[in-house]
Formats: sequence, structure tokens, C-alpha cells
Amino acid sequence: MRLFLLLGAGLTLSGCATVTTVEPEKPELAEHFIEATSQSTNQALASEDAWWLAFDDAKLNTLIQLALTNNYSLKISYARLQQSQANWEKAGSAQLPDLNLNLQHSQQWQDTGSSSGNGQYQVGLNASYEIDFWGRVAALDEQALQEYYATEAAVHIQTNTVVSQLTLSWYGWVKETQQLQLLHHQQQRIQNALTVVEGRFLRGTVIASDIWQQEQLLESIHTDIINSETRQEIYRQQLALWLGKSKVDEALLTLPGDDYQIPQILQATATVSSAALQQRPDVLQAYAQLQAASAGLQVAETNRYPRFTLSASYSSLAASPEQILSNWATSFIAGLTMPLFDGGSLEADVKRNEAVVSEQMASYQQVLLLAMQEIEEALLNERQQLSLQTSVQYQLQLASQTQRFQGQRYLRGVGDFLSLLKSQQDVLSLERQTLGAEFLQLQYRIQLLTTLSHGRFTSADEKEIEHE
Repeated sequence: MRLFLLLGAGLTLSGCATVTTVEPEKPELAEHFIEATSQSTNQALASEDAWWLAFDDAKLNTLIQLALTNNYSLKISYARLQQSQANWEKAGSAQLPDLNLNLQHSQQWQDTGSSSGNGQYQVGLNASYEIDFWGRVAALDEQALQEYYATEAAVHIQTNTVVSQLTLSWYGWVKETQQLQLLHHQQQRIQNALTVVEGRFLRGTVIASDIWQQEQLLESIHTDIINSETRQEIYRQQLALWLGKSKVDEALLTLPGDDYQIPQILQATATVSSAALQQRPDVLQAYAQLQAASAGLQVAETNRYPRFTLSASYSSLAASPEQILSNWATSFIAGLTMPLFDGGSLEADVKRNEAVVSEQMASYQQVLLLAMQEIEEALLNERQQLSLQTSVQYQLQLASQTQRFQGQRYLRGVGDFLSLLKSQQDVLSLERQTLGAEFLQLQYRIQLLTTLSHGRFTSADEKEIEHE
């Protein structure tokens, strides 16, 4: 009874130990980032849900779910998270008493080699506990907990990477599919124009160089087709990587319909709340690392203080197994351990941990500033690209009108071929630029959504960890 009362008193005293939390200074933040403009009328983005659902693309949803389940970089991250969770559970176990069962048999021999009796049998229970007056054990537990949080945030960072890169790879593959369709259409148009020029050459109304220049333009399209097919294959390989496969099944690459295209971004984002910074996994990771460093400093400081331990045993010693339960003895020990001289090792450890806290404090503030810069840059890129996209579309409209005008003049024999050729080249180039501008606009939107994403998208491995 005394044993349990003493251990209970130790637990009560140690429960009073607390761990200091460090709250770093945060840069002054406006309520919103870039303010809305007249052409940006949609509501502020919300990133509480899976951001890719905004594209309303069942094909993309399927690919992302496969990636969240099969991607190997995510599996590595979840394995590290399980290791961190085990370290936290191990650190937390020090807040409870240790209880061990001992079974022992001893036998002695004399120099003559003969046995000196039947030996002894021993059975007993041993308990030990450290009274955490100064919060050392609690600080170790807090340090392990914050390291777990930092590892968890690293998982969410990797999740964001996998989701965003897979989305970019998928729509890159779709964009190159559209590009190939456009190039083949352009190829057919230039081939038809070449047939007209060849007919006029046979009638003696144009010279041979007109045919050669038209053929050169046609061959340049063939070169673009080769380059587009190469980029498409590269996107296919990237998809395989993010899906955790050596090769992507053709069924996964089959487009739902002939009209399937990359999403059209018609408006720039209006505003983004500065509160979005606080849910970013890199910010949460930096904050957890700062708290872990603070707990580590508290551990280093309390290592210089006396350490109080309680230990007790309840055992029986007998000469034969039959007598072992008839002779019980109880012992209790209260111990004090205090460092007297260590050559300055403990003090140096405190100084090192103070420097670690300063490092993590600066790192947290730097991560905040970088996060702000990323969001501002993503908003600016999206807005400017929308203006550029509108300009390219208008240029294409003008170039198409010019091509029709020059074509009619050429057919009537009053226009020169070089002007027609130049207008054809402008239209071909601007048609590709328009598609490229649409894809770049989509890339900037994905970049913005990623910078605002918390990354907490559950996979099979994460469900297993949550269950544990």
C-alpha cells in the first residue's frame, strides 16, 4: 500500500510539470492579398476541400485517387510518419512507471567442480518511476509530439506535390493531344493551299519558288508534330511516375470524348484571405519544428537539475521451487541523482539548443515570408496571363482576317505570295500560342490552388495511421 501511495504521489507531483510554448512574431498581414479588379468578380478561393474537384473532371479524380494510393514517394512519407508516431509513443511511455517481472535461478560451484547446494530460485516484481519535478520527461514527450507534427506536415507537403504534378502531367498530356489535333488540321489546310499553288504553277501564273516555300511551311508543321509527340510521351512517363507504375495503361489515357479539353480559366481569382497562410503544411511544419526545438531546450536545461526516482521491489527467494512463494520481501528506494562536474558538457548542450531555437524561429519567419511571396506571385501570374491570353486571341482574330484578305487577293492575281505566306505563318503560330496560353493559364491556376492547399487528402496509408 505504501508503494502505491508513494508512486501515486510521484505521479501527482510530476503532473504539475509544464512545457513552455514559444509563440514567434509574425509578419504584419493584410486581411487579403491582391485586391479584386473589375474583371475579377468571382469569389475568393476556398481550399478546405480537394481543390481539383473545382475542375469537375471525373478522369482527373480517378487518376488522383490512384496516385494517393500507389505513389511510392507518399508511401515513404507515411512510413516516416509511422516511425515518428512510434518515437512519440516511446517518449510518452516515460511518464508512466516501469514494471518488470523477474524469474531467476542461480547455482554456485567450488574450485573442486562440485556443486555447493541446490542453488536458489527467485521471483519478483520491480517497479521504478522518475518524479518529473522540472518537466524533463514532459518536455521529451512534447518534443517527440512536435516532431511527429512536423513529419505529418511533411506528408501533406508531399501530397500537395504529387497531386499538383499529376494534374499538370495529365493536362499536359491532354494539351499535347489537342496540339496534335490542331497540327494535323493545319497540315491539311496547308496541303490544300499547296495543291492550289501547284495548280497555278501548272497554268504558268506563279513561279516554282512559291511551291517550295509552301512545301517548306508544310514540312515545318511536320517538325512540330514530331516535337509534340515527344512532349506527349514525356507527359505519359511523368504520369506513370506519379501513379507508381512503370507504364500507364492505355485505358487510363483514353479521353472521355472527342470534345474533352483542358479546363478553360475565364476569370482571375478575386481575393485570397491571408488566413490561408496558417493552413499551409510548410508553415505548420516550421511551427512544429520551432516548438520541438523549444522543448529540446527545456530538456537540456532540466538535465542540469537533480533527478528524483522511486523504485520498489516485491520478491521471494528460496532454495527450491516449492518454497518460493512462502518467503516474500519488499523493498523501496527513493533516489536522487545530481550532476556535480561534467566539464561544461551540459551547459554547452543548453547553448546549442538555444541556438537551435533561434535558428527555427528565423526559419519559421522565413517560411511565412516565402509563403506570402508564393501566393502573391501566383495571383499576379494568373492575372497577367489572363490579359496576355486575351491579347493573343485578339491577335489571332486579326491574323485570320488578314489571311482571308491576302488569300482572296492572291486568287485574283493581284496579291503577292510572300504576303499570303506571311499571313499563313502568323495564323499557324497564333493558333498554337492560343492553346499554349490557355494551358499556361491553367498551370498558374493549379499553382495558386497548390499554394493555398493544406494537403490533408486521405489515402489508404493515412487512414491506417489515423486508425492506430
